Amino acid sequence: MQSENVFFNFKKIMYNSLKIIFISLSFLFIFSDTSHSQDFWSAIESPTTKNLTDISFINSNTGWIAGDSGIIIRTTNGGTDWTIQNSGTFNNIEDIFFLNERLGWAVSYEIFPVAPNYLGTLILTTTDGGNTWVNSMYPDTNLFLSCVFFVDSLKGFMGGVGSTIVMTTDNGNNWTKTRTDSTIQLLLPVFKVKFYDDNPQIGYACGGFRDIAGITWVTRDGGLNWLGTVLAPEPFFDLTVLDDQKTICSGGDLEYGSSVARTTNQGTNWIYDTLGVFGLSYGIDQRTPSEIWMASGYSEKFLISRDTGITWSPVPTPENTAVFDVVFTDTTYGYSCGGNGKILKYDRTTSSISVVENQIFPNDYILEQNYPNPFNPVTNLGFGISEPGFVSLNIYDGLGREVQTLVNERLAPGSYNYKFSTINSQLPSGIYFYSLTVDGVLIDTKRMVLLK
Repeated sequence: MQSENVFFNFKKIMYNSLKIIFISLSFLFIFSDTSHSQDFWSAIESPTTKNLTDISFINSNTGWIAGDSGIIIRTTNGGTDWTIQNSGTFNNIEDIFFLNERLGWAVSYEIFPVAPNYLGTLILTTTDGGNTWVNSMYPDTNLFLSCVFFVDSLKGFMGGVGSTIVMTTDNGNNWTKTRTDSTIQLLLPVFKVKFYDDNPQIGYACGGFRDIAGITWVTRDGGLNWLGTVLAPEPFFDLTVLDDQKTICSGGDLEYGSSVARTTNQGTNWIYDTLGVFGLSYGIDQRTPSEIWMASGYSEKFLISRDTGITWSPVPTPENTAVFDVVFTDTTYGYSCGGNGKILKYDRTTSSISVVENQIFPNDYILEQNYPNPFNPVTNLGFGISEPGFVSLNIYDGLGREVQTLVNERLAPGSYNYKFSTINSQLPSGIYFYSLTVDGVLIDTKRMVLLK
């Protein structure tokens, strides 16, 4: 009902402005391409051609990416430059995690051991940001661990085969098996473990195996005990913890495509959905509390949800890149990695929202006329909201097709200015419309002219 109200209001404004009736306008809205979201993604220079599969960033500038053949690379300037680090192994890095600029961990498999190593899990640790990696073998030769997460400098977790989650409380000097739900006898691998930042008592894990089961686990006692739930016939590879109640897992298989499972009550109940989009969603992260992204592997697509994981739309990746992981350091910057060493960066600074200084809070909801108008290539879009709410500011072309989402997040009351740039876009000259929606209600739509 909400989308229909937006459509009919917008149609009325366009009719009065252009005196043109677009009979198929409703279909354009329903099936509009979300590729405008791609505008914020671009490929950046990479120091390797090896497949990159896992990302860990501690802020928008400093991060690490790992992948095939023991490759680990680091940037300290937002991806402008990368340094290849010596991981000490030529085996694939299964997962990498950094707690801060110094402390990091990674896991790999020792498949062709040379004494003193043996068949099993290789644990990589660093205390200097990866300049030096120290390798050690996990003592259980029958246990292959594929993910790592640390709550603080002492307490950490790894997950792997046999529905196993192990824990350390002394920075990895000793590891003990935690208690996973004994009702699950499938003994399937754990692919990811994460905890809620604001409450380290709450943690989640996910895993499974193709055509057998997809499983989630939740702990509410800091990781000592894990309650499992079988949700799907295909595995879950990654998860993002949105708050103390909400978590979303990503997964899928080649037959049915990507899938998600989400909970809104701390894992007591889960909702499972297949998305009907080809690809396996290996990585997932949130840009805002409601905008979630998934990296869907060799399908060369992202999947994006703007309603906290309820509905999803595919977005082609730049340069048709296969993407295996995605992270957002904040609402402005994000990173993704994939095949042949490709690295993608999400950057909203070319058209970002700012709060007006020394502002006077508006008494109502206001959408201002852009200035300059006509414009090329940059114009300012101002608006004000009198109450906190979820704000969307969207741009449409002359046929009513959505070409870009400028704002899609919850904002506090105040006056805002959005600097919209067409420098890196392929938008042609013409008449465009921009609409302000607050909590699903269309506030106003105005017209602007792009002249090139």
